[in-house]
Amino acid sequence: MSVLDQEEFIQLRKFKGKADKEELQKILEEIEEQVNKGVSLRSSIIFTYANYVEEVKKNRDFYNLISTILEKYSPKLGVENVTELIINTLS
Repeated sequence: MSVLDQEEFIQLRKFKGKADKEELQKILEEIEEQVNKGVSLRSSIIFTYANYVEEVKKNRDFYNLISTILEKYSPKLGVENVTELIINTLS
């Protein structure tokens, strides 16, 4: 079973066409940068979401799902690969 067949990615596809992909790309890139600097994934998510608080508040369910996906799959696949999967799923 592919990772893209998992429940979180099925839910993510429901946001296709509804999410601001450019804003999401910026947020995911910032999370990646923080992780690459040695900051834990959870702290990177919190820090980045704080920088984009208005966007995150407008789309709370969406960004909660993004956090869940990052935290669940990044240890196995790597943050870079998971962010690519997220972006490709929404494209």
